[in-house]
Amino acid sequence: MKKQQIQGLVVLAVLTVVYCAIAFLIPFHRDNGAFWASFVFTLVALAAQVYVVYVAFGGDRSAKSRFYGFPIARIGVAYLVIQALLSIVFMALAAIIPLWLPLLLYILLLGAAVIGFIATDVTRDAIEHQDSSLKADVSVMRAIQSKALSLPGLAQEEEIKKAVVKLAEALRYSDPVSSPAIREIESDLASCVDELQKAVVDNDTAAALSLAEKAGNILIERNRQCKLNK
Repeated sequence: MKKQQIQGLVVLAVLTVVYCAIAFLIPFHRDNGAFWASFVFTLVALAAQVYVVYVAFGGDRSAKSRFYGFPIARIGVAYLVIQALLSIVFMALAAIIPLWLPLLLYILLLGAAVIGFIATDVTRDAIEHQDSSLKADVSVMRAIQSKALSLPGLAQEEEIKKAVVKLAEALRYSDPVSSPAIREIESDLASCVDELQKAVVDNDTAAALSLAEKAGNILIERNRQCKLNK
């Protein structure tokens, strides 16, 4: 168990003791359902914080995922604070209020908290999925860009160097996000850059210039298709 989780459990234990002290040391009317409904629902809210903290920050989640978990934790804290305050108020008024009033409010509050937990957790999962998809979507172009950026350093002829620098600059300012619609043309571009790299290493000027021009034309078409598919 992580240190932060242990600290969280200690805090919850302290809050539970404090709440129980308030509930049983203050001379509330304890011979009616309003008091006990208030007490039980607040214990439920305290116990729910264990689940909330685990879902928000526990497990093997990444630092970014835990950052996205703060909205879940905020809902948990808000639920606990509101529930505790309402319970103290209704405990104080237990002798003069009907049971159905606090019971209805507690059920509504619990329902709203559960919906909030689920909604924020689903939102976090969607954001994480988008992040991972974007990371995967840019990997193809990042690899091509990286290879193209290394070519000027390999070039021995000034003419070849100018051609590969021009291509590297064009790739640098190209949209890095891929999509299924342009997978094929990106594959052609990657193959062309691989051939260009070999030609540069071999100092084959004619082949290098031809392949640099071909890669540039493929990139232009790839950029055009990117715009059409947005």
